Amino acid sequence: MSFQNACYHILAPASDAHEYKKLSKLFDLLLIALIIVNVAAMMLETVPGIPALWQHELHIIEVVSVLIFTVEFILRVYSSASAPNRTSQANRTHQEKTTAWQKRWAYIKSPMALVDLMAILPFYLSVFVAFDLRILRVFRVLRILKIGRYSRSVQTLITVLRNESHSLIAAISVLLLFTVIAATCIYYIEHTAQPDVFSSIPASLWWALVTLTTVGYGDAVPVTALGKVFGGLITIMGICFYALPAGILSSSYTTQMQLKRARFKDTVRSVLDDGKLSEHDIHHLEHVRALLDLDEEEAKLIVRLLQHHHKRPDN
Repeated sequence: MSFQNACYHILAPASDAHEYKKLSKLFDLLLIALIIVNVAAMMLETVPGIPALWQHELHIIEVVSVLIFTVEFILRVYSSASAPNRTSQANRTHQEKTTAWQKRWAYIKSPMALVDLMAILPFYLSVFVAFDLRILRVFRVLRILKIGRYSRSVQTLITVLRNESHSLIAAISVLLLFTVIAATCIYYIEHTAQPDVFSSIPASLWWALVTLTTVGYGDAVPVTALGKVFGGLITIMGICFYALPAGILSSSYTTQMQLKRARFKDTVRSVLDDGKLSEHDIHHLEHVRALLDLDEEEAKLIVRLLQHHHKRPDN
């Protein structure tokens, strides 16, 4: 296997090359540890006194991390040319004409590649650009998003957000509309009694937001009788309205997990067609289980139940 293909199978989270599986897991663990150390160092830089004592060590962590992240990004771009074509037979002829650089450009435009780029770009801009770019250091926190590449749970959540995007947009639109209505009403109710607190409708939006979300910081509260009644009503309405996005995400996440279990069951049934479970079948099931992010004990239970069902005389 060429160096390019080897890099792809080591770096790709969904690779099925068994000879690189252990190396791929080791690489993922090392990158996760590096990201955690890097984010922890970034947070420690804001603690008074620590930068003066550990400035050299923190700078070394930053430089080494950026260099490793840079090499990782370059290798991902380079090896993306080995990504398999996932197209139908009708489009296969067209895909065969796709050049390596076209595949690499398609990868560079992907969301995770942009996250990887933004995680290292501020460092190089601060080094090679003459004017002050300290504000770009805030983008260093994006490095923690790189963990999402190695977490199946985060990838499942991203799938849920993508699948329920229309429902979430609709729910959030209703919430924003209701927030504006609440801010407008409380402004006209409380403005005369508290002209400094509820000075305008935009200023009243803060009260509407913290009241509808039932946070209630207490920095802006109604003092009139009508304002208190309206505030209580808004609090009750907020419990109902702001639960909508959480309910949508919870339902969709549960559905995704059920689909994963169903796919794993279908895979188990397919390997049990010959009536036995070979060593190759076991490795294949373990690979599928890892890809679907199913609990190991739950997967074993599914296999045992389906084996028992398959061996029953009436089957």
